[in-house]
Amino acid sequence: MNRKVKTKLLYSSSGILAGGVIIYALLQLLSLAIRQKLMMPGMILRIYAVVSAALTAALIICGVSLIRHEGFRIRNLAGIGLGLYWVAGNLLCLFVSEHLAGAGVIGRFAALLGCYADLFLSGMLIMAFIAARHKPAFDKDFVIIPGCSISKQGGLLPLLKGRTNRAIRFAWDQERASGKPARYVPTGGQGPDEIMSEGSAMEFYLLSHGAESYEVFPEKQSVNTYENMLFSKKIIDALMPDAKVCFVTTNYHVLRSGMLARKAGLDAEGLASTTKWYFWPNGLARELVAITSMYRLWQLAAFVICFAAAWVG
Repeated sequence: MNRKVKTKLLYSSSGILAGGVIIYALLQLLSLAIRQKLMMPGMILRIYAVVSAALTAALIICGVSLIRHEGFRIRNLAGIGLGLYWVAGNLLCLFVSEHLAGAGVIGRFAALLGCYADLFLSGMLIMAFIAARHKPAFDKDFVIIPGCSISKQGGLLPLLKGRTNRAIRFAWDQERASGKPARYVPTGGQGPDEIMSEGSAMEFYLLSHGAESYEVFPEKQSVNTYENMLFSKKIIDALMPDAKVCFVTTNYHVLRSGMLARKAGLDAEGLASTTKWYFWPNGLARELVAITSMYRLWQLAAFVICFAAAWVG
């Protein structure tokens, strides 16, 4: 598949839908191979009830480890909360679809809606995994580094240092492989408890790790990932229209960053930096909730379609 087409599909709602459809097709093929008949939504819900319970157990282990290492914060419960929500949602849909089956429409609607929610979540998980594994081509003119919190002294905290180090390594690898240098766009404004902008903090770090001043073009006004991409695009367009771009961010953040880059009109490939094993499930859970919220109209449309299908069926 053409790299440009693949990238556009990867960071899109169509990609999530394709991931969910693939899972659904595989489940049906497995059912045909074993039972010689297609699965009904209720059977798919049963499968997902088991899968979600197993994943929730893993999320709880990661969540407890995260709290032990990072301290108790509400946001550190996101992974555990998503897992419990998934289990509870499956069990509720199963209960309604089986015990209110006599009500007809209500039972079918619960089964269809639960099945859709499971497949949508599966699609997001698949695309998040693929996005985190994607390796950009060594032809980039600019590398964007989206910001996150810095220390009170202006130093880079582990997440941001991981992103910046990965960007440096990519630029070095590219120059060795192709001879083409890449320039950096560290991006991020100054938070209320920060002594400087995140873009400035990364600029100092890059300059102290071998980058030249003419290779670094910091952006210092953005307050979220969308603005990271939008304002970076303005800087890059002013320097080199039609430049080839990649962005470097933490593994769980690549998918949504790519979607927001597309929303900002930026054609860019994502590259993942790693984080500690107990941290990324919690971060991924928050990202999945944010992506779901990005497609609120789509969720409403799915709700209406499920209800219509239950009514007709």
